[in-house]
Amino acid sequence: MPPISRELSENIDYLNNLLGVGQGDGHSWDIMAKPFEFGNFKMMSYVLNGYFLTMNMVLILDDLQKNIQGFLASQPNGNFTLAELMEYLNTRVNFVQVQPVTKMQDVVRFILSGPFIIFIEGFDQALLIDTRIYPMRSISPPLVERVVRGPHDGFTETMLMNTALIRRRLRDPSLRAELMQIGSRSKTDCTLMYINEIADPKVVENVRSKLKNIDFDSIIMAEQSVTDLIQKVKWNPYPMVRYTERPDVAATALMEGHVVIVVDTSPEVIIAPITLFQMLQHPQEYHSYPMVGTYTRWIILVAYLITIIVPGLFLLMNFHPNTMPKALSFFQANMGGPLPLWAELLVAEFMLDVLKLAVLNTPPAIASMVSIVAAMVFSQFAAKIGLLEPEVLVYMAFVLACQFAMPSYEISMANQMSRLWILAWTQIGHWVGFSYIGFAVGLVSQFVYLATRKSFGVPYLWPLIPFKWANGMKQVLIRQPTSNNQGVPRILTRSKIKGR
Repeated sequence: MPPISRELSENIDYLNNLLGVGQGDGHSWDIMAKPFEFGNFKMMSYVLNGYFLTMNMVLILDDLQKNIQGFLASQPNGNFTLAELMEYLNTRVNFVQVQPVTKMQDVVRFILSGPFIIFIEGFDQALLIDTRIYPMRSISPPLVERVVRGPHDGFTETMLMNTALIRRRLRDPSLRAELMQIGSRSKTDCTLMYINEIADPKVVENVRSKLKNIDFDSIIMAEQSVTDLIQKVKWNPYPMVRYTERPDVAATALMEGHVVIVVDTSPEVIIAPITLFQMLQHPQEYHSYPMVGTYTRWIILVAYLITIIVPGLFLLMNFHPNTMPKALSFFQANMGGPLPLWAELLVAEFMLDVLKLAVLNTPPAIASMVSIVAAMVFSQFAAKIGLLEPEVLVYMAFVLACQFAMPSYEISMANQMSRLWILAWTQIGHWVGFSYIGFAVGLVSQFVYLATRKSFGVPYLWPLIPFKWANGMKQVLIRQPTSNNQGVPRILTRSKIKGR
């Protein structure tokens, strides 16, 4: 982009052509350009419609006009600098911020972000008055991480509101909030937050550099687009960062040495680095007494194992009914259906996913009716006509319930991929005459895969691998009383994170 010209007309022609300011075909109606003239003092202002309140803007323009006229009256010879004008306005204009902008690319970015931009004849800089008020919805309870007791405020799609919700809980002078724009076209606002005295500087610099080096046109899908780009996710189903809708969870993560990425237009923030066991912790654990919280944690851990292992184990036990222990006899199916058992399990998985998507995409007014009717038809008539064994329906419904008991939706969907992987290996093993080995291969390969993953240098299965009991596995299995909280997990201390 060209530099800001001292000729007002050159700046106007360039911006009007670039932004499509004007009327008729090929022009944008929502970018407002308004000229001002006080004697020989000429200005042109730009602002994006919809990012301000009309009455506020009327008051600002009236105040701006009076103060500029007062400044010009105090400079009868007309010899003044932009810095002098800015200082005069900064102390007299009744609004938040007045600052200079020295580059045309910054001018364009600010115009499209909402602030009021003013060009002045004879100056190669522009003035910015931050008048923007973003469209936003009110704070509402989180949709996923709900709790019985505890705060019910959740993040919104406005970055400024989200950072304020975190700062409300952490009034630490060491808390940093670094602003940057990502996406060559979308110029999406993004804030990197961390506590300077707690977070590992190498992790902070690693995340910062990855955010700044994002080379992509747009970040329209907000937090997911950012995660895909900074982590190079590709085909890994397991999340390498944590998403949260809760300010208290984000604030706790900051106190533990994590960094938080707040992306504008997203009601979720990103927490990194992360481990699998941290993904399995639910906020309700910390809004209950320690014993109750510990019990809740064990339920989630058991549900996690059930979602991955039970379908493959069910298939394996029915391959060897004669060797099935009496204690596991409830795993045995009649095997009288038209489809092989592995196909029935896949059909049940597929139909439950269809039901889930149907409820998700149905208008709320009739979603309950659709889910009830579909569940009745699927559960009763699929078994009655012999399409699926009743045992298959029971176990897949139980697995689905455990899947959605996960605190993280991303983990629940990743578990489904793991479940299908183990199921496939069990069936392949049966075809070649080694179903036990097939089940073991699927289970072990899944474990090895997770054990070799890292999130910004942190082993994904820590503190199980590498094993650490104190300030590690002990805290995973037992919800400690607040008085026993040991602060930053050992793996997140500054000297422990390696291999980024």
